[in-house]
Amino acid sequence: MDADGTASSAGTETRRSVAELYAALTDLVPKGRAEPLHLHRGLWGPDTKTKREGLERATAVLTQGCRLGPGRHVLDAGCGVGGTAIALAETHGVRVTGLTNCRPHVALAARCAQERGVGHLVEFHYGDFMDLPFPDACFDAVLNQESFCHAIDKRAYLRGVYRVLKPGGRWQALDGAFLSGAPLSGEQRALVDAVERDWRLARMGPWHDALAALEDAGFEGIEERDLSAEAIPPTEEIRRTYLAISFLNPNLGETNPSFQEFMDASARYAAGLSKGLFTYRFLSGTRPTR
Repeated sequence: MDADGTASSAGTETRRSVAELYAALTDLVPKGRAEPLHLHRGLWGPDTKTKREGLERATAVLTQGCRLGPGRHVLDAGCGVGGTAIALAETHGVRVTGLTNCRPHVALAARCAQERGVGHLVEFHYGDFMDLPFPDACFDAVLNQESFCHAIDKRAYLRGVYRVLKPGGRWQALDGAFLSGAPLSGEQRALVDAVERDWRLARMGPWHDALAALEDAGFEGIEERDLSAEAIPPTEEIRRTYLAISFLNPNLGETNPSFQEFMDASARYAAGLSKGLFTYRFLSGTRPTR
């Protein structure tokens, strides 16, 4: 994958850029000082009442066990507009480096970090996380929030993560671009293909393949949790938002085709997640100390 996210899908079709998609979605991100800077979904627990609470819950789940605090250094790989990185700096006083393949997001994220008073703790870089541009053993944790899905070669990516983690450091991810593992019908395969195409995803596989990739890369203490039930409510909210926006903007596909494709895929994904075709998971592994 190039730094702009361009990749070849199965066969000969060339996918459009991941970076192009996220650049087209940038205007949808709330940028007020009191707003969460996120494009991803939250998690809906038993006490969750608002979208903000869902996003905060997702960040807490993503970072559980990472022992964040002053003096620690975290890599947010696929940081987007910086929402997670900024939230971690605000909440934990931790130093965070964000890496994004969408060049316009670097300046936007840096400006938001300054506005929120954590510019001294957070920095953002343009680059490709398949070729991490950092020294060996420099991070205490590496996080992927709904970005692991864009790693074309997940074993190669995780080997790179292992390299930049300090001994005892943790890689942790939240992602829903996994298949449940059940055999696919022709109709289901077509739905999966459409989601992969319009979300610019790497080829999806069963969730347990990610565990094998972690083990192959040398990680220990591998953990996983099925969070599909918590991901269904916010995913359904995205689907309803799509329907409302499409109704109010019937020419949206012509004016912003990337956004139209993103929302089409969101609606398909919501249906597949609710029916058990997809699964939303927390994944974690630790670089051994020896």
